Amino acid sequence: MMTPSEVSTKLNIQPSTLRKYSALLEQEGIQFKRTHKNARLYTDSEYIAIESIIATVHSGKKSLENAVIEASKELKRDVAVAPRERDSDTIAAATLEEVKQLRIQLQQQEENQKERDLMFVEVLEKMQKKIDRMEEQQKQLLAPVPEESELDASEPSSQEGESEPEPITPKKDTRSLWARIWNK
Repeated sequence: MMTPSEVSTKLNIQPSTLRKYSALLEQEGIQFKRTHKNARLYTDSEYIAIESIIATVHSGKKSLENAVIEASKELKRDVAVAPRERDSDTIAAATLEEVKQLRIQLQQQEENQKERDLMFVEVLEKMQKKIDRMEEQQKQLLAPVPEESELDASEPSSQEGESEPEPITPKKDTRSLWARIWNK
């Protein structure tokens, strides 16, 4: 059995935080043993349950309430499976091993997600480059091209009596956007 000060020191949390987590576990039906001064005493299983609550909340995967509910279910299951037959050190070791495995799995999932994110960004960048190229091609296709007759037209004379030639207005292309892009 551990005292509240031992548990809060081991978990590196404030005693008030430990009291809060313990009260939430009690609301879920977990009963802590108490000293003659009514201070809670913690078994290895209860310590591990509080440690898992902290890890779950810090991972951001679940809310505090859901982490407490999950931890209380684990504690109740351990009590129901073998009330006094199981050695608390065995329970603690098994739970610690399970927590280690879960942490490894979480790290692997985070690494896989980072890889997927990088691949996604890479694909998006490639797509953006293709879009940029297509837009450039579209601009080139839509740019007015002088007709041959206009290219062969005589140069305007610089005589005073003649007026300026009228500006050339390109024909409006009425084809659809994709037809213009693919030149069909």
